[in-house]
Amino acid sequence: MTAVILNQVGLVFGILGVVVIFVWGPPVPNLEEGISLGLEDETPLSGGQTVPGHNKQVRRRRKKHRILSGLGLALLGLGFVCQFLATLARSIHVEGRAS
Repeated sequence: MTAVILNQVGLVFGILGVVVIFVWGPPVPNLEEGISLGLEDETPLSGGQTVPGHNKQVRRRRKKHRILSGLGLALLGLGFVCQFLATLARSIHVEGRAS
């Protein structure tokens, strides 16, 4: 793989990582203030859903968010590595010509 192709692959990975992070964002801690009140398991919520159903849905969304935000960060890292290797390959190639 040539340095130019490696650089282009790195750019594509970087852009994909940025898009994924733009949509799902990086994982952040919960910094909310205040006290929340808990509801009993059988408490009906809007749409006829109960608390356990809501909690299950939130856990699925949290897991999806964690996976996709991690994927975005991994793509960014992979893009930087590809671009670094392309730069390194280019400099080795140029130094080899000078000798």
